[in-house]
Amino acid sequence: MTTDEMRSALLRTTFRYGKVNMGIRLGNITHGEFITLQMVHRYMKNHPDEHGIGVSELARCSYMSPPAMSRTLKSVEEKGLAVRMVDKKNRRKTYVCLTDEGEDARLQAWKTCTDYIDWVLKEMGEEKMETFLELWGELVDLMEKNIPVFYGETS
Repeated sequence: MTTDEMRSALLRTTFRYGKVNMGIRLGNITHGEFITLQMVHRYMKNHPDEHGIGVSELARCSYMSPPAMSRTLKSVEEKGLAVRMVDKKNRRKTYVCLTDEGEDARLQAWKTCTDYIDWVLKEMGEEKMETFLELWGELVDLMEKNIPVFYGETS
């Protein structure tokens, strides 16, 4: 395979992956909403004594820009899946926590995702999947490390 063929294959495959991934139905929530609910859930599980996760921290761990996170939070709030609370001691800080309906939606979407992934793992085979995940992880690590170079940023 030539370099041009590899470039094309990588772009085509990542595009196809994105379309397939976004095609999985998660009930009445979007993929971005699911990621947000999942990150709030995970944070609260690891920090049970806290009131919720900060909006900035949520955006960071969800790999979303602050404006994208703000839009997603507005959507999950309108659906009654999460609430934002202002810190009484520091009014500049806002926390997010799930409602009972949000936890139910998250669980339903989580089950859909895990069922689908289990099917993919079975079809692909454990050995091939382990090799794929190792190589994919290396690829993403390399790409993340070099993004600033291609945008003219220096450290």
